[in-house]
Amino acid sequence: MGRGGGNISGSSGGQNHFYALIGRQDSEASPDVVTGILTIHSHAIYALIDPGSTFSYITPFIAGKLDMRSELLPQPVDVSTPVGDSIVANHVYQGCTVLINDRPTSVDLVELVMLDFDVIMSMDWLAACYANIDCRAKLVRFHFPGEPVLEWKGI
Repeated sequence: MGRGGGNISGSSGGQNHFYALIGRQDSEASPDVVTGILTIHSHAIYALIDPGSTFSYITPFIAGKLDMRSELLPQPVDVSTPVGDSIVANHVYQGCTVLINDRPTSVDLVELVMLDFDVIMSMDWLAACYANIDCRAKLVRFHFPGEPVLEWKGI
């Protein structure tokens, strides 16, 4: 879920619209994405790393476990499901801490009801973390300026 165009600020004038990604089983086998376990607010979370996603998402169930407070989005985000239904996302959790090999990073997570993943991490987060993805090897390399390269291996 979450592939497509749009912006979180809502400056486009219309409602943001996104189209869906394939489910968990197909995602794990896909050469275009990486799945694995990330640490968010000290909890191990099943994640989809999707460079084609514009927003990063979190399920309400996991957000509730992390004791995080959400804010209303300036404009709702309309996400299409694999079966053609539409889900409207209205809330965002800002400044969530994601650890990569004990190195903290920050991400804003849009609340989205989904079954296959706990979080979907987007291109914005990857770019902010100076990340390169080797989808075939299921490996993400983080090139933070002035720091050694960090590697995160997916499953």
